[in-house]
Amino acid sequence: MALARSLFAPFLVGLLGFLAPAAAVPDQAAPEDPAVITTDAGAVRGVVTDGGRAFLGVPFAAPPVGERRWRAPQPVAAWSGVRDAGHFAGACAQPARPVLGNAEITNEDCLYLNVFTPPGGGAGKPVLVWFHGGSFVSGTGAHYDASRLARTGDLVVITANYRLGAFGFLAHPGLTAEAPDTGSGDYGLMDQQAVLRWTRANAAAFGGDPSNVTAAGQSSGGLSVCGHLAAPGSRGLFARAVIQSAPCGVASRPAAEAVATGRSFAAGAGCLGSASSIVTCLRNKPAAALLKVPTSGAAPWWPVSGTPVLPVPPAQAIAAGEYAKVPTLIGNGLDEGTIGALIVESGGVRLNAVTYPLVLSTVFKADGPKVAARYPASRYGNDHRLAFAAAFGDYLVACPTREAARRLATATPGRVFAYEFADRSAPMLYNLHPDFPMGAYHGAELPYLFGYLPAGDVKLNPGQTRLSQTMATLWSRFAADGAPDPAVWPSTAPDPYRPLSLAPDAITPRTDFDAAHQCAFWATLPPPTSQGPV
Repeated sequence: MALARSLFAPFLVGLLGFLAPAAAVPDQAAPEDPAVITTDAGAVRGVVTDGGRAFLGVPFAAPPVGERRWRAPQPVAAWSGVRDAGHFAGACAQPARPVLGNAEITNEDCLYLNVFTPPGGGAGKPVLVWFHGGSFVSGTGAHYDASRLARTGDLVVITANYRLGAFGFLAHPGLTAEAPDTGSGDYGLMDQQAVLRWTRANAAAFGGDPSNVTAAGQSSGGLSVCGHLAAPGSRGLFARAVIQSAPCGVASRPAAEAVATGRSFAAGAGCLGSASSIVTCLRNKPAAALLKVPTSGAAPWWPVSGTPVLPVPPAQAIAAGEYAKVPTLIGNGLDEGTIGALIVESGGVRLNAVTYPLVLSTVFKADGPKVAARYPASRYGNDHRLAFAAAFGDYLVACPTREAARRLATATPGRVFAYEFADRSAPMLYNLHPDFPMGAYHGAELPYLFGYLPAGDVKLNPGQTRLSQTMATLWSRFAADGAPDPAVWPSTAPDPYRPLSLAPDAITPRTDFDAAHQCAFWATLPPPTSQGPV
């Protein structure tokens, strides 16, 4: 892999997916059966254990196949009898990602969600809807076992799939002409809106409160939540937001850039001619063929701003105060940039005294020497990988997250809660074994909130287990009423910025965030663009 692609395709690494769709079964159960719930499209039979209930592979939209490829999600067809909801559905089509150990997936019948409820029944519980990460090109809701979070927090948790890559974010004039009311390029974002609408319609049946929904996500899932804060069609569908490791400043790409990518993609697929004939040609291509079409640019598949779905970039909407002003929980990992160093080295470039300044110049162009002087390897044990990781993480995630949190806190004082996950001994989730410390890396907090299934049986030590319990409790209290325990987690003020540092047996507001991440320095350089995190 070339150096630039190692860095930019995309910058960090989010998280990922497989498994197979549920089928209808003609099994009618008694209404009092706790495993059976009736949704607005039909009844589903889930799995009941002492730890709660799980309803897996529940359809929330019609399969986006054939003529429905690259169209807004359509209503799911109602069914009779009771549908089996005891197994996860298949992930959406996505390429192989060797750095994460993922195989190629060509399945397009993938618009399914999973519902986890606490034991004991009841009604009016808060609801948290989780959007997975994966750079908008990989991942699945099936990777997140939310049963522990639902049980600990006494809330309903929903995880969901959405279309990815070209299937979710292809912009092209031919597609825009078909649907001028939505434009093209935001199909994945519209899938997520369909999930939120499904939640509003069905939460009560699962014991949830449809008026108390939190939209949450990590990495590209968190960037999606940034998009929903700004998207007109998402207004009123959620009451709170959770944004993990996802600076809103890189949450979209301009329509002109997206259309240029779409034209290039169509040509690469061998689809030429008029706009309508190109669309027809693309719809006739099998998913496997489309996954093999080469793409260029740092983040070719990303939500598109300048469309009716997302009229302005989320950061611009937040800066202007034109967004859904809801309580927000936002934060980052202490060592977000180590995944960037890992990507560089997995692409064949060993970071050392010779390559370090060259890599910085690739990323930061003319400002590369300034960054090298500010982040000398001597400050990081003469390890150029850790020097690059520090610079990369501060630039791309830590300081932009601080800026987003400060802007949100200015518009909604007392309702923004910032954190920094700081367990540098967190279990490794990726299918890799780096020979340098990853620290509190991008995504390291996930197994503290969920059972993260791709990593297998993740073991937490006693201190980490206590941290996991505390995080689950704080996240759940936020979802319940928009305010975690004030004695533990005070709300964020624009200044001074003091996010809650989350480490085993060391949970306290951090007073040196700005200095530690050198945010004053990064404020003098151009900010990150849409070529952002996973």
